[in-house]
Amino acid sequence: MPEPRVAYPIWVAMGAAFTGTLLGGAAVWIGVSERLDTVQAEPLAPVVEREHIEMPQPSPRTEAGGHELPPVDPVDPGDTALVRAVAQTRDTVVSLTVAGKVYGAGVVYESDGLILTNFHVIEPVLRTRPVVGTDAERPFVRARFADGRERDAEVVAADADEDIAVLRLVRESPTEQFAVAPIGRSSELRLGEQAFVIGAPAGLESTIAVGIVSSLGRTGILANRQQPVIQLDASINLGSSGGPLFNLRGDLVGITTARSTRGEGIGFAIPIDRVWVFLAALDDGTPLRAGMIGVELDPAADIGERIAKFGYHCGIEIARVLPEGPAARAGLVAGDVIVEIRGRRYDDLDAGRESQALFGREFQQTVRSLLPSETLAIEIVRGSEVLPIELVVEATSPEGQARVDTEELLGIELVRDRHEPVVERLLDDSALSRQRGARELLAGATIVEVFGESVTTVEQLGERLAALSNTPAGGARRSITVVFETTRGQRLLANIPVGRN
Repeated sequence: MPEPRVAYPIWVAMGAAFTGTLLGGAAVWIGVSERLDTVQAEPLAPVVEREHIEMPQPSPRTEAGGHELPPVDPVDPGDTALVRAVAQTRDTVVSLTVAGKVYGAGVVYESDGLILTNFHVIEPVLRTRPVVGTDAERPFVRARFADGRERDAEVVAADADEDIAVLRLVRESPTEQFAVAPIGRSSELRLGEQAFVIGAPAGLESTIAVGIVSSLGRTGILANRQQPVIQLDASINLGSSGGPLFNLRGDLVGITTARSTRGEGIGFAIPIDRVWVFLAALDDGTPLRAGMIGVELDPAADIGERIAKFGYHCGIEIARVLPEGPAARAGLVAGDVIVEIRGRRYDDLDAGRESQALFGREFQQTVRSLLPSETLAIEIVRGSEVLPIELVVEATSPEGQARVDTEELLGIELVRDRHEPVVERLLDDSALSRQRGARELLAGATIVEVFGESVTTVEQLGERLAALSNTPAGGARRSITVVFETTRGQRLLANIPVGRN
């Protein structure tokens, strides 16, 4: 695991530009009520002094047949792996309060006071966004340790779509150090493994919840819906968000982010491997861009017979593999048919063009959701074989990111191999496509203005759309004003709702 030293001289955008939902974290908040029942105790009987009685010594343990069994070593019943892990990690966890109200928890991961938590936990203090590159004042929350120590903690980085925030404790002296949580690897977690969360559910600070790992790749939970999270069957409630998920060795393997409203005892955590890649990108000053693997897909290929003999119903053929890209390095070639993504088959789809397009979209969204250096496991059909492939994702180019953002935010696919932002088509599930006559009017149109500023290239368009990431929390844009110039020279203004919904 790398060791990023996060200095963060600037504020980090509240929301990665490559996802379609930029309106805050994805945690599910629920109301929690608490009722304390009291029991009237019976009065204690008076203590009566008794004469000392010599108790008989137990006889040696024997098994059937009279054979003596070996003596049992005394064992401390409280000395378990869980108890030891809690003891070594409890001092690394803080409760985070805003105006005296507990909003969640965080965990210290650097001895000089850097803390990990969720974006939605500290969102209430994000009233204004400091200007990038200035020394404008950053928001603060209050952090309290289990032993009662309290410190201010300034918000130094936050991202809504990742639902991650980084805070820094204000030290009482330059030499003050804090206990830190050892960083583990979420990729080493196993289904059924026991883990525990420390948080502040319903304001009850330093509460420990134990559960087992139920899933390692659950999607559809966060704002970035393709981002896989860890699912566990622990009691996670309002106030647990941002707290650490530890394994029984006391290693930090995730950050608690949400609980399900559809059932009891279902919670989710962001894998620490994902968080660590995010921190490394911040430390390097690398822009957070969509993932890419360097392939082009063909949703019209005839794949039915090729995959049916292996029991697959749907897939997508690779039409082209870009040289020296992640796919080429992993050994993919044109003609390979992707049939599984992250171990999941899509038997509810068939081999028709429409289904292949849906499968291809799912694969594309999955790749885009990954950060550089993250891995993606797939299965492909090649000739008479089904082969497992592991891809190491890279960041897309600035122009590629602009095309991703145009699709995710505007619902528009741009013409390939054109530097000008020319409309190829409106995506089927976009808000703009539901406007009467929009498909015909905008086919071949050029985007010439966004937010009242002119654009002439795809990269310029990307820069304008990236402004969405810098919108203050609580004032996020819900629509984007875009001006198109049609092939007939007409100028059309559209107010496009953000996202593909």
